[in-house]
Amino acid sequence: MPRIFTNEVSFPYPWVETALGVLHKYPNPCADHVVSVDTIDQQFDEASGKLRLERVLGVRQGAPRWVVKLLSLAEDTYVREVMVIDPAESKVEMTSTNMTLSEYLLAKEYITYTPSPSSSPSGAESRSTVFKQTAKITCELTSKSNSSIMAKAGKKLEDTSFDRYGSNAGKGKEGLMMVLRNLWGEAVAAEQKGKL
Repeated sequence: MPRIFTNEVSFPYPWVETALGVLHKYPNPCADHVVSVDTIDQQFDEASGKLRLERVLGVRQGAPRWVVKLLSLAEDTYVREVMVIDPAESKVEMTSTNMTLSEYLLAKEYITYTPSPSSSPSGAESRSTVFKQTAKITCELTSKSNSSIMAKAGKKLEDTSFDRYGSNAGKGKEGLMMVLRNLWGEAVAAEQKGKL
């Protein structure tokens, strides 16, 4: 049975600033497990104004020791990420899928960044951005194995991956906040810009 991880947080910066911050998220000290970022495709659609980036992230995630031994894993794993930035709709959409070990464990992640609903009656631009994340984690060992030992190992691998998403969620927010502060200053200053 797949595990579904969901997360929603708010960043106290306008969408435009947050979207630019997402493009500059790596490297940062809170994501030291991301050891490389390679852009393999980049397309700009003049008609729609959308930018599409396809990247491969090299990740040193520190898989559980028993998994490393059981599957003879290398230290680095790779994740394919596709990002679409749509300025007209004020939306960043990201999908990511693990490339390494996908025959055993598939982690599909979907992320959006959109402006927070404005509470201003004037319809002024929102001064914050909502991040929504959903990850579906499925272990093939759990669903296809006739062996109870392999099914249990698969369930343990799903649970470990689910827990890792939870622990990395806080680090991810902290890392992007660090990038946003470095780019735009403290969030209080960003909120006051809208009042000028």
